[in-house]
Amino acid sequence: MAIKGQALADFILEFDAEVDDKAIVLAEPSSQGNSHYGKREELPHPWGILHVDGAVNNNGSGARIVLVTLEGHRLMSAIHFKFYVTNNDAEYEALINGLKLAQEVGAVNLIVRSDSELVVNQANGGFQARGPRMELYMRCAQRLLKKFESARLESVPREENSNADALVKMGSRMDSVQLGQIPLGIQEIPSIPEAAKYVEYDGMLYKRGFNQPLLRCVDMEEGNYILREVHEGICGNHLGGGSLALKVLKQGYYWPTMREDAFNFVRACDRCQRFTNYSNATASTITSLASPWPFSMWGIDLIGELPKAKGGVKYAVVAVDYFTKWAEAMPLATIMAKKIRDFVFNSIVCRFGIPYKLISDNGKQFDSKELRKLCEDLKIKKDFAAVYHPQSNGQMEAINKIIKHTLKEKLEEKKEIGQRRCP
Repeated sequence: MAIKGQALADFILEFDAEVDDKAIVLAEPSSQGNSHYGKREELPHPWGILHVDGAVNNNGSGARIVLVTLEGHRLMSAIHFKFYVTNNDAEYEALINGLKLAQEVGAVNLIVRSDSELVVNQANGGFQARGPRMELYMRCAQRLLKKFESARLESVPREENSNADALVKMGSRMDSVQLGQIPLGIQEIPSIPEAAKYVEYDGMLYKRGFNQPLLRCVDMEEGNYILREVHEGICGNHLGGGSLALKVLKQGYYWPTMREDAFNFVRACDRCQRFTNYSNATASTITSLASPWPFSMWGIDLIGELPKAKGGVKYAVVAVDYFTKWAEAMPLATIMAKKIRDFVFNSIVCRFGIPYKLISDNGKQFDSKELRKLCEDLKIKKDFAAVYHPQSNGQMEAINKIIKHTLKEKLEEKKEIGQRRCP
């Protein structure tokens, strides 16, 4: 019933049930020194087992570190990050801080256990790091691992790391009440330097893209020339400012005001203003068709009659995959059933495999005996969109609208060229 007995009981209850019955050495808060781990007793044995875990949730981000000797002594620490991190960044921060802790207490041989297979395989050299930031984390971890005489990094299942997961969640929300005697450290900046956004190569300045190769930086004059080529060149389609800026990025160019310049360029284009789409439809619930996997469900439709082109072409048959939104099109002089059957076999079956379902209207070209026989032989399910409600095949209608809009602008361009040539 003594006060010190009650204090000892409360002290023991703050630990989980898996703590060994052997003597436990905990990190105690220290008022001296710059380390946020506090003052600790040195581990008597050069071997150590290091458990690390990192997490990001709605309450914040943090890491949990537990260093265990073979005698059962434990050093525990929780860290709260005050900077933005992804989940992989948090796992790397936990690993780096844990290795620094093990080095600080004098561990020579170390076994490191983490439930992040990505971090474990990258640090061991099995996986390649993607992106400059992840590469910096990987190199930092590998450099710290080399400072030990023997260090082995192992991946453990998440269920075997449940205690680490619970502690790291406390650290992410800075729950000092539940942490009790376990020290909580606050990390203000990442353990790695910020990755450079720009790089100079062969006398040219490039910007690092997020999921793209290096983007060449250009000045305003060259940027205007690139906008004109992409917008009005042979592959130009007179889309909006956002699409124009995205196409320039895909071509590998960048300048700071690129998006704003693209919108201004489109506003000054006569054809873009005359042929732009204005939607006056009232808001309604979207009816979408869910495709289970890529290239399994296709919609098919006809466009025409168009102005006659070379070879008497005045129609187009168009098919679109509902999963990837990939479109296939072929010009036609006539819209006989055999032409539609050949298009389905050559452009869909031979290129993307046998689909599960084919959706069309009930036109005689799509409900012909040739196409029905092809679907029966290849076990393709044939469905029809409602005649009175073509919006039920909405993805097909959307692709047709884009193709018609592009053809209209291209035909207008050819018309202007023809007028200039005629006296």
